[in-house]
Amino acid sequence: MLHDAACIALFARKHRKLPPAVAKTSESWSSVGMAVLERKATFSRSHRKARLWRYCATAAIVLSQVAAVAFVGSVQAPRTPLKVQTCALSGPVGMTVAVLKEKLRERGLSTSGLKSVLIKRLEEAESQEPPRPGSGYSRLTVGQLKAKCAELGLTKSGRKADLVARLEAQAAVSVAEASFELRDEFHVGDKVMALLEEEEEEYEAVVQCNNGDDTYLISWTEDGYEHTQKAENMRLLKRAEKKFQFSAGDKVEGLYHEEDTWYPARVKCINDSGSYTILWEDGEEYEVEEKDLKPQTQPVALADLRPRQKFLGIVARTFSFGTFVNIGAERDGLLRPWFTYKGEEHNFKSGDKVQAFYEDDEDYYQATVYKDNGDGTFLIVWDEDGEEHVAKKNHLKLLRLSELEEGSKVEVFVESVMTDKDGQQKLFLATVAEKIGTKGPTRKVDLSGFEHIKADQWLTGKVIRLLPFGAFVQVAPPSGGKAAQGLLHIREIRDGFIPNLEDELSLGDTIEVRVKYLNSEDGVLHLSMMGG
Repeated sequence: MLHDAACIALFARKHRKLPPAVAKTSESWSSVGMAVLERKATFSRSHRKARLWRYCATAAIVLSQVAAVAFVGSVQAPRTPLKVQTCALSGPVGMTVAVLKEKLRERGLSTSGLKSVLIKRLEEAESQEPPRPGSGYSRLTVGQLKAKCAELGLTKSGRKADLVARLEAQAAVSVAEASFELRDEFHVGDKVMALLEEEEEEYEAVVQCNNGDDTYLISWTEDGYEHTQKAENMRLLKRAEKKFQFSAGDKVEGLYHEEDTWYPARVKCINDSGSYTILWEDGEEYEVEEKDLKPQTQPVALADLRPRQKFLGIVARTFSFGTFVNIGAERDGLLRPWFTYKGEEHNFKSGDKVQAFYEDDEDYYQATVYKDNGDGTFLIVWDEDGEEHVAKKNHLKLLRLSELEEGSKVEVFVESVMTDKDGQQKLFLATVAEKIGTKGPTRKVDLSGFEHIKADQWLTGKVIRLLPFGAFVQVAPPSGGKAAQGLLHIREIRDGFIPNLEDELSLGDTIEVRVKYLNSEDGVLHLSMMGG
């Protein structure tokens, strides 16, 4: 037995490489213990007791050697205490992929990517989390607890346990609010890091639209391309500095600054600078600020309008045949000059827009009345070149009253709703209710040769005047007779938005047109280059 114990001790010293001092100490204690135990065994009264003492001696030797080996191991090869090991393994590095994803999911973060990406994402989230509720409150004195309650606006009465419980409850509410903020949905304009699945890499993007199904339309900051992304594959980088009124895909009306006119459009994206990129109906892109956008409203159907209905409208453009007014209907209504003044004859005044006859050309041109000379003549200023001219009253035709400037508000009545040859409805308005249902003086322009033309019949015309809103085209009736001037509106040239009319037409161009609208009594002829 003693031999076996000695062998164990030698084996331990050999393989653990005990230092000489430790080995000597171990041998000394073994020798002393052995001598004492052997002496006890010698003076024992029976062989059985002697044998028991020898077993105890052997055990003591083995235990001393094991203790020595453990001591040397702790000196030569230090190990992390078990408690420290457990703490280290409980961090993100020691978690499995499944546990990492569960932790991320609890925080409302993306769960995609390699394990190293998940670890980094969780470590960043944990570093930003608020402290746990109630931390350290129990160690504070009653005075400190009361001061903390006063700081947070809580009641200071009660025992220490009540104060601690009150503060812990308040802290729990704060943590819940912070957690809700972390898990709150993304907003339009937020900068995020989004996972590009094909590359298993995250890239910066801007939130363009909430699709309402836990996915978002985003645009990559690097190249502007759009992408539909799951919320779980996104994390907030920077909250938008303002709340955007519109998001990608919204139907809006955008202000086209070159014409100072609103046109229908669709929001393409929100730019990094906070502006919007919109698409006009022809697909052209245009950048605007939010103040230059407004929602498209549901227009009033023309079929629902009745004569004498009253509206507050906004004055739009004026043409040779009248002024358009927006009342929120499917299309603007035409306010013809006859329906804007009382009586049979208008008394011209300063600011009125007119068509004035110029004797040298034997033609009418647009002008503005400057003053009444008091002798049946008026001083006018030509719109085209700003030159002054004296015109007789019977050489003036009213286009628009001075108070009906573009952009002004005016009370109007529905005069009538008519249908043209294309089946499209036209809205006519009046500011003088007494004239509703009446007809103005007959215009001298003879349009009788165009009355029986079919809507799909094409005519050859010549461009004789270009204006910002369209062109006047001289066209002759197919059956022969005197040629007449018809208006070719810019929207009737081709599909889509036309930013510059001169890119499409030039003076003297010969073009093919068809009659879109005709009113012989008022001398109104509208033409179109588009198919019926």
